[in-house]
Amino acid sequence: MRFVLRILPFTIGRLVIPGLMVWLNLPAQSGDSVLWKHKSTIHGDLPVPNAGNQQTASAVFDVDKDGVNDFVITERTQAPAVVWYRRGADGWTKYVIEDGVQYIEAGVDYFDIDSDGDLDFVAGGDWRENRIWWWENPYPDLKPDVPWKRREIKNSGQPKHHDCLFGDFDGDGQAEFVFWNQGGRHLYLAEIPEDPRATEPWNCVVIYSYSGDSEMQQRGTYPSFKSINEHEGLAKADIDGDGKVDIIGGGRWFKHIEGTTYAENIVDAGYAFSRAAAGQLIEGGRPEIVLVVGDGVAPLMLYEWQKGTWRGREILPEVDNGHSLDVLDFNGDGHLDIFNAEMRFNNGNPDAKNLILLGDGQGNFTPIQVSSGIGLHESKIADLDGDGDYDILGKPYSWQAPRLDIWLNLSR
Repeated sequence: MRFVLRILPFTIGRLVIPGLMVWLNLPAQSGDSVLWKHKSTIHGDLPVPNAGNQQTASAVFDVDKDGVNDFVITERTQAPAVVWYRRGADGWTKYVIEDGVQYIEAGVDYFDIDSDGDLDFVAGGDWRENRIWWWENPYPDLKPDVPWKRREIKNSGQPKHHDCLFGDFDGDGQAEFVFWNQGGRHLYLAEIPEDPRATEPWNCVVIYSYSGDSEMQQRGTYPSFKSINEHEGLAKADIDGDGKVDIIGGGRWFKHIEGTTYAENIVDAGYAFSRAAAGQLIEGGRPEIVLVVGDGVAPLMLYEWQKGTWRGREILPEVDNGHSLDVLDFNGDGHLDIFNAEMRFNNGNPDAKNLILLGDGQGNFTPIQVSSGIGLHESKIADLDGDGDYDILGKPYSWQAPRLDIWLNLSR
């Protein structure tokens, strides 16, 4: 099925002004239209991950080193718990990474942990599980039904690890691994061991802790499972221009001082329970930080560094469970854009939006609505077919799960 979404342009900055959307069966045109090809498991275009109904996470990266991105999906109620999809001439073939059941939380990542030239996969346990695992990519010996070797990064302490991230945060030329541990109310950092295949667990050091008995006035309304002052969300950017990548999350950013000492810098203490992204959305100055509610209803906020403080403004006044967030240059105009998509939590939010907000480098945004009514959680925007433009990998958490949706960008 092919279709064109024509958007009559309108700008949103401090105000959001409704626009007109019309579906037209016409060839793609430049500027105000994008041509998408929608593929879905409900149409039989690709296989479902498993039979479960709690699809917790996704990741997009080149598993098989063929130059085309593949993607990983996790689910925590059935086996196989982790699968990856290999892109071929006729679509995607499902391969197993973890053939058992694992209580995997949202917010996963990937990195070449064992320095063998291919990318490995990492995920943390949910509220029932105090472990974090990494799975060794067996490239070139990739077989659909043979699981990857699983090892442990963390196997003690408190449970729940919503969000983890690799990056060179201390500027030593080697990547570190950072993760939230919501059960212990800590942000941890670990150096990758010299021999990660022989080292279990890793040496994980607390670099930040938060209180669980009080919190600032929150920006939105949240579900009952949110703990008091719970922190989540991780992103990275060089916020202060010192040449070192900083950690962003929990409504804060963290600057490396020395060793394993990191300084906390508050962006918005009332938005600790949020998804995070960052980039130069406004020309000049520090990179901007974007925060949005992952679970709950609250605004999508953009924070700009002005005169020694972070000044936030609403880009979207109300987002309903906007658990998918990224910053990227979607249309190649040299200005960063924002990707945000809403869930259909507990089958609510029937008008759930899948949006790309096109930036002009001055803090104004023109939205493209890719879909409406399809719930998306931890979805990704990346090149999925190797043609050099951005596509969208969509998955729900529980709405109509098991289910996957892919929007291929055919505008080029």
